[in-house]
Amino acid sequence: MNQTLFHPVTGANKSEAIGLQIEAAILAKTFKPGDRLPSERGLQEAFKTSRGSVREALRTLRQKGILEAKKGAKGGYYIKEANINEAVDNLAVMIKQQEMPLGKLLEFQYAMDQAILIPAVANASQSQIERMTKLADQLVLRCNEMTPDFEQISNIDKQLNLLMVEMADNPFFEWMMRSVQLTFRSYEFVVYQTPELRLEIARNWRNTAKAIRDRDLQKATRLYGHWYILLEQCLEDKLGKTLLQKSDYPSDTSNSRD
Repeated sequence: MNQTLFHPVTGANKSEAIGLQIEAAILAKTFKPGDRLPSERGLQEAFKTSRGSVREALRTLRQKGILEAKKGAKGGYYIKEANINEAVDNLAVMIKQQEMPLGKLLEFQYAMDQAILIPAVANASQSQIERMTKLADQLVLRCNEMTPDFEQISNIDKQLNLLMVEMADNPFFEWMMRSVQLTFRSYEFVVYQTPELRLEIARNWRNTAKAIRDRDLQKATRLYGHWYILLEQCLEDKLGKTLLQKSDYPSDTSNSRD
């Protein structure tokens, strides 16, 4: 092993310092997915520390999904190929396990949607706006049926959310949106199952598409705020106020309908 690749660690938390150096080497592409790390003994010599500190660092990197351990003649620690789907699933599970008040989760989702909305309004192409308008029109038609097909409604709503992220043109937003959908989607869909709100939400989507077409961020923001107020009120009716904490979403209900 190149002895200049890593440097001796000092300080109280040597395992953390080891992990940071290994992560830095991966980010610098000194190690690539599928590459094998030096042996524990080799790392111990390079970092000038105990094997216990090395093992603790390797264990932490495995928990992060950065390394994987293999056994056999070619056993050892290998750089793991990044799997965004696995990371998204894990993040969604972690959010669910926190058992925080639902109102806090809604506040987080609202803040993220606002962050997506700003670049979406600025960057949306004409073809993307046309696709959103068609999807929103389809949603209005489906929600106006006497016997709504909730599977189709759910699919259209999902396409609209993913298209919004596509407009923002930032992969980080896409990853976070997928995590949020896995976490909150069952709550969001309550409004579509509520007859008196179903068509209003669909129209809200259609007017959001119009606001994006007009590059009207202020109106789009009000429409998003109106959606969250309706969702919060609906969940209060279904689950009770104790599970929610009131949030201050900007709203202008006059812009929510045709």
